[in-house]
Amino acid sequence: MNKLLDDGFRSLDKPGTEVEFYKLIATICARVHDEHLIPKPSEGYYLSLKDTRHHFPLSLKIIDRRIYVLTAAQSAGAIPVGSEIISINGKSAEELLGILLPTIPSDGYIQSFDLRHLEDYSMTEEENLFDLNYPIFVENTESYTIEFVDRSDRSKINVATISGMDDRDYKRYFYGRTKLVAPLEFRYIKDDVAYLRISSFLRWHRNRFEQDFYALYDSTFKELKKKRIDNLILDLRNNEGGDETGEKLLTYLLDRPYQHFASAEFKFVGQPPMTAHLQNGNDVSVDGSSVYPTDTGMYALKKTSMPLLNEQQPDANHFRGKLYVLINGATGSMASVVADFLKGNRKGTFIGEESGGTMEGNTSHRIARLVLPHSKIRVAIPLMKTVNAVAFTKGRGVDPDYRISPRIDDLVNGVDTELMFAVDLIKSKK
Repeated sequence: MNKLLDDGFRSLDKPGTEVEFYKLIATICARVHDEHLIPKPSEGYYLSLKDTRHHFPLSLKIIDRRIYVLTAAQSAGAIPVGSEIISINGKSAEELLGILLPTIPSDGYIQSFDLRHLEDYSMTEEENLFDLNYPIFVENTESYTIEFVDRSDRSKINVATISGMDDRDYKRYFYGRTKLVAPLEFRYIKDDVAYLRISSFLRWHRNRFEQDFYALYDSTFKELKKKRIDNLILDLRNNEGGDETGEKLLTYLLDRPYQHFASAEFKFVGQPPMTAHLQNGNDVSVDGSSVYPTDTGMYALKKTSMPLLNEQQPDANHFRGKLYVLINGATGSMASVVADFLKGNRKGTFIGEESGGTMEGNTSHRIARLVLPHSKIRVAIPLMKTVNAVAFTKGRGVDPDYRISPRIDDLVNGVDTELMFAVDLIKSKK
């Protein structure tokens, strides 16, 4: 890591643009392998996009490292939805993945997270990272010549040139394709099969739809207990995380006492370094009385300062049936924590692909927001490391019991491949 930083510093040997500097920062952040170490261009960069027409007019789905068109703006109608993209402006799909995947900050060695984040990975996402990073890392262009294979005739390669979109039309297209709905949905698929979708644990998302997760958990699991439902499908796909409501959910899903965190540590006490350049410098200090020094030079939180270091108790109405958990690479942060503890406590059958956060634990509980003084590039910097009290493989997420990927034909036709697999699996076990 020191060599990486030293090499980066030595490369700053002449004046450069914000974009050039951002490329360096983003690449270094991604090499740290922490999904919460997130760089972002300056506010001025985003304002400059109002004068561009470089926005990509397609949204993508990546399956087995092949890139497909999931939606198309009206201006890109020459390329049918479901088509496989062979190349963009002369660069093959594999070349594009080779350039863009290393720009995405992700936990450990989990490539499914990187792949999903080149898609519309969540209904709560602020931006699409393919759309953001293509003009920065590949080329800034207003025209895209695309080689593609139409799924209705896979015998030939077609070529179409489409124009980029201006900022106003792109935002209309982006928010139209990532439709925001209520974060929690509960319904019955069959008499003995319940389905609980949680698309985020974000407070603003709950507030937007006036959903009180604590009350909904209580009523939902009381109902499951009263009806003696045998099977529950928990859908955590495309959930980018959120707050402690994820940890609360675990008390309704685990059936015996468990420890949450094995440890929680800081690298400093008092004010964090570079406080003057932090947007929230006064809010992220560490009270020296809440921690104790360790032999490794860190400062560990005391159990009295963090209740999750103590033994946790399941709720009286916890689910007693068979649990099936749908996960993918966009099951990140708090959603991944939920999956981690279910897997670590051998609760549930997991379906999908490797989850987006490492089972070891994450760094999301306290974040400093750095603004670089000259470029105004922003970087979210995690300050606290937590280690989950579960067995884990270093750098890996939850490995599903059944690896199931959606098929492009299913996606185009509105078929939920993973959910249908879960329903069929439940049926086969009767």
